Amino acid sequence: MLGKSTQWTHRPFWAAGTGTGMPHRKSDAAEAIKARFGTVWPAHLSAFTTLLINLRTCFDGDLDLMLVLAVIAERTRPDEWHPEIFTYRQLTRDEAEGGPLMINLQSIAEYSGIPRETVRRKINILVDKEWVVRDGNGMLSVSKQAATDLEDATGHSVTYLSVLWQAFHAEGT
Repeated sequence: MLGKSTQWTHRPFWAAGTGTGMPHRKSDAAEAIKARFGTVWPAHLSAFTTLLINLRTCFDGDLDLMLVLAVIAERTRPDEWHPEIFTYRQLTRDEAEGGPLMINLQSIAEYSGIPRETVRRKINILVDKEWVVRDGNGMLSVSKQAATDLEDATGHSVTYLSVLWQAFHAEGT
């Protein structure tokens, strides 16, 4: 199970080149956010709260279900991520070359800190909804059906990001 001092076994895309997890040294991005904190924080707090409320609705009130799906998606994204070669449609509708990367239940539990039995129950729900595919060895990946069924959730996420973008780029900050 992950503890407070756990090191990432797979660096999130936003931590590329930073060693482990969030950067500990001051970065240009962190300094820019601090300089605009009075504008960015209220926008983030309001938009993030709205995002969580909307996502809770999309996931039938179950934010752990959302988190398990998000972990599967994040942990099965290729290490060599090249966002410039993907459009939204390619990422959510087209078939990936070489098939999807996969993850197992134990890795999801360790990465997320959610108890293994809870992860197992959430995976069963995701499989029943056809949002996750499980192979014969119990390995998991997100299905294309998830993108279709969760299009509203993606829209809510895009709205959240656009609010942050606008706050960060507001005149006079």
